[in-house]
Amino acid sequence: MKVIFLKDVRRVGRAGEIKDVADGYAANFLFPTKSAEPATAQKVEQIAQQKQAAAEAARKEEEVLGNKVAALSGKKVTIPVRATPKGGLFKTVLAKDVVKAILGEHALHIPEESVALENPIKTIGDHIVHVVAKNKKVEMTVTVVASVI
Repeated sequence: MKVIFLKDVRRVGRAGEIKDVADGYAANFLFPTKSAEPATAQKVEQIAQQKQAAAEAARKEEEVLGNKVAALSGKKVTIPVRATPKGGLFKTVLAKDVVKAILGEHALHIPEESVALENPIKTIGDHIVHVVAKNKKVEMTVTVVASVI
């Protein structure tokens, strides 16, 4: 019997999948626990449309992120951090700090996963950071300055 899984069922199927299962398994376990429903032609078509809409939304979101990343090409952000007199920092500068600086200075919301730091920044000065989208990769300068507290 073909069923559409409404929930993830361990070792059987994931939510949204359409699979063939034994009639007894479907009738005695999947349907009573509302883990699955019978796969009618109408339901299968509806799921296909939902998947297509989700793929289109993901494509548009990726395109918007690519445009934001392209807008950051060659830009510079400044991050003030408490530092020692020798230039060492009391805390490391991470991707989330760079994202906050980009949002504050350029009003662009970039996901934290898009900021690629080779290593956390631990010193004062200029550092090159890569901002990556699926189809775009740009370099920007992050300037870490000592702040007075």
